[in-house]
Amino acid sequence: MPSTVSTTEAGSTDKTRTWIALVIVGLGALGIVVISWVALAESTDKSETARLIFAAVLPLLGTWVGAVLAFYFTRDNLQAGSETALRAVRAVGGASPESLVTDIMIPVNRIKPVETVANDAAAKQLTLSKIYTAMQASGQSRVPVLLDNQSALYVVHEPDIDKFAQAKGIAASALTTETVADLLSEASIAPEVTSFVVVGPTATLADARAALGQTVHAKDVFVTTDGQRSSAAIGWLTNSDLARQS
Repeated sequence: MPSTVSTTEAGSTDKTRTWIALVIVGLGALGIVVISWVALAESTDKSETARLIFAAVLPLLGTWVGAVLAFYFTRDNLQAGSETALRAVRAVGGASPESLVTDIMIPVNRIKPVETVANDAAAKQLTLSKIYTAMQASGQSRVPVLLDNQSALYVVHEPDIDKFAQAKGIAASALTTETVADLLSEASIAPEVTSFVVVGPTATLADARAALGQTVHAKDVFVTTDGQRSSAAIGWLTNSDLARQS
């Protein structure tokens, strides 16, 4: 399987592509304007020349911009389409227990929503309202919290926030200043947030499923570079993903 791309590398690639697109479009537009201006300046019949320039420049500019936009967006669309198709195959049982977790996992740079923090203290200061809003906007029911080195720290699930809010007698949407630290202070909720399974890239679905079944409260599996909890995660699987592969 191709190696996954880190969030930093993906961001650098996006910035480079954006820069190239802007430069090409800018230089193209500038070149067309200069050529048109010179042609008009040297022409004796400016009205006819203007008509000819207008007829020639618009298709050229449209083709130019279209080519740049195709370059800019095709890669992401192709990757997104490929992942959608692959997940559809998985959903109908296209993977066996012997399939590697790397064939099924969501690459870490594709996890959305996700919170990335510098350290545990910063993670605990994340507000539940921010996390809950991200869940509602994305339609996802859980948000992983990763450290800057991509190692997994917590996974906050929507039922965790709902349970916390109910204990306070308010709706989850009404939470304001409450934080992950407050969530962890609840003995009945903390294990749901801190418990998850870690496996290495050579683990199979059967291995991940077995590990998840042996870990109380765990609902998530992170695939790390070497199977260690403190190592960088390269992908993520949920208990729902594993259930669909049964």
